[in-house]
Amino acid sequence: MSDPARLSPPLRYDGAGRTVLCAVGLALRPGVFDLALENGRIAAITPRPGEAAGWLCLPPLADLHVHANRAFTLETPPPRDFEHAIVLTEQLFGDFDEARYAAQAGRFFNQALAKGTTRLRSHADIDPASGLAALRGTLAAADALREALTVEVVAFASALMDPAEAAARAVLREAIAAGADLLGAVPALYRDPRRSIEALLELAQELDVAVDVHLDEHLDARRCHAGDLARATLARGWQGRVTLSHGCAIAALPEARRRAVIASLAEAQITVVMLPATNLYLQDRGQGTPRRRGLTCGLELARAGVALRLASDNVRDAFYPYGNGDLLDIAHLAATAGHIDDPALLLGGICDGRTDLAVGNAADLLLVKGAGFGEAIAERPAQRVIFRHGVMVPSPM
Repeated sequence: MSDPARLSPPLRYDGAGRTVLCAVGLALRPGVFDLALENGRIAAITPRPGEAAGWLCLPPLADLHVHANRAFTLETPPPRDFEHAIVLTEQLFGDFDEARYAAQAGRFFNQALAKGTTRLRSHADIDPASGLAALRGTLAAADALREALTVEVVAFASALMDPAEAAARAVLREAIAAGADLLGAVPALYRDPRRSIEALLELAQELDVAVDVHLDEHLDARRCHAGDLARATLARGWQGRVTLSHGCAIAALPEARRRAVIASLAEAQITVVMLPATNLYLQDRGQGTPRRRGLTCGLELARAGVALRLASDNVRDAFYPYGNGDLLDIAHLAATAGHIDDPALLLGGICDGRTDLAVGNAADLLLVKGAGFGEAIAERPAQRVIFRHGVMVPSPM
């Protein structure tokens, strides 16, 4: 996000003391509009016939799957494959303390804010060696930016913190007490994934928190557990409080089973987060030219009624050596590699389901230089200005 003072966004102040965004486009509506902001809300949306928009006004961007405490930490050659990335991460974080985690998370938060994101969900690594250091560091970094950025923190149980084990559950309880908002885990790396899924949901009910699970981050249809997650969610009545992140193996299922699994996810009201950057990079890696895209089946999920979100995942760490926290880049990847050409799906994917603005909405907005949403995805312009509660947010960079 460039400095608003240098961008000259199309603002004026009317006689009623309202801030007016002049002659802006709205992503999915034809035409040009003035948006009046008052008392932290959108007070009016007025058409401006015959004018051309120089700026696009979007709902607030929400990046619902990131690993902020790992960001910008890659100090080795890129990973050979997913398993090698896990090894590199474990080696790297052996000497990290709370302050170092906070520094990495803070750098990522400022980067995301500069790209126009004002809401994040970050998975904080928890394992026996580091304990809650990553969680506490992430919370500290989030608190430093609380006026500009809303951060949900997931207590993310590592490969050595199986929720099926009492000791791991005790640490996760401590993490929620320390300020984590959700529980997370990686069932594929535990001895009995189904048992671990059940244990995680049982703990979530005990603590009355939502769940965000790394699941099916591989392409082996025989080890796909998305259906198990849906069944466990329905059995416990936890509909609407579970997120499945990655879901790559769903796309590898035979058609009949794939349809059944997707239907069960829709019934269980499980949100699926598609992570195109990291999954394109790591899946089917190490065998020469990749033959499979490694992405979950976003279009099929969305058409079946599953809430589909698009997120950054890793930024310049052992799992993905590139990336910059820009959700317009992520939308571009999803459109290109996942064939998600529907503008409403792309916009909803990076705005937590929001696709439009209405009178009465909170005046949390993103202005992007350009005339339309397609242009914004194609060019990912650097000129962006955030409004939060109707007030322009200074650039952190």
